[in-house]
Amino acid sequence: MRRKIKQKFSNYTFIGRKYKEEFRKQMRMIIVFTLGFSIAFAWREAIFDWSKSVTAWLTHSNNGGSSTSASVFITLVCILLIILTSRWLKDKNPYN
Repeated sequence: MRRKIKQKFSNYTFIGRKYKEEFRKQMRMIIVFTLGFSIAFAWREAIFDWSKSVTAWLTHSNNGGSSTSASVFITLVCILLIILTSRWLKDKNPYN
């Protein structure tokens, strides 16, 4: 009888450990996401100004480029980065 009680108790502590590990993993992910968003927000204006100057250089414009062309440029670069990272992080052999 005592063995069954101890065994049931150990099952609950095992589940508790898994929950604690998963909770810590999720908290780390939330903290990394929040800090990454803060970094991106801090660099937003600098990246936007740089992309405006690049589009002005590409189009040989004297007015510094428009915000629409800068947004299109940023979108294209981000889509390219998404494609590259999705291929790089893809499972090599998903059926093993």
